[in-house]
Amino acid sequence: MRVILYKTKHGSTRKIGKVINQYIGNCLLMNLKDIDYPTLEKADVIIIGTPVYYGKLDSDIVQFIKNHQELLISKHYSLYVVGILQNEFMSFVTSAFDYSILKDMKIIAGVGGALYYPELSISEKMILQVMNKISPIIQKQKDKNIFENFNNDEIEIFANKIKNVI
Repeated sequence: MRVILYKTKHGSTRKIGKVINQYIGNCLLMNLKDIDYPTLEKADVIIIGTPVYYGKLDSDIVQFIKNHQELLISKHYSLYVVGILQNEFMSFVTSAFDYSILKDMKIIAGVGGALYYPELSISEKMILQVMNKISPIIQKQKDKNIFENFNNDEIEIFANKIKNVI
């Protein structure tokens, strides 16, 4: 059994988990806030999805990974990072984890991200305005309040690598 464990604020990390599941098939999606440890114990593979907020990986996911290394290593775990600045994902990962943790992750991928403008707080909207001036990769979809740059090729490559973990 494979489990996709994620945390999401606006739904992007869950959305990517569902896409990964479409490529792999038969994964159980589990939100970190509803974690079921007995199910995790039964898993062969654990795929962890984390969003990036304000240039950092989600702190709850980071703490979960740090606190559960023994379980995760035994379950061949991998990490996907959801964030608008896809090219910077590895710098976020190496800021959160040192080599003692990174060496045990089977696969790490940055898959792009999305921002759903109506759901953002005032401070998030202000940060988005600044990011839009700095980074041309954040493009608003025509006639929608959605900013997306999901990398479908990277998602598929990640999923295909997961299939070969065991």
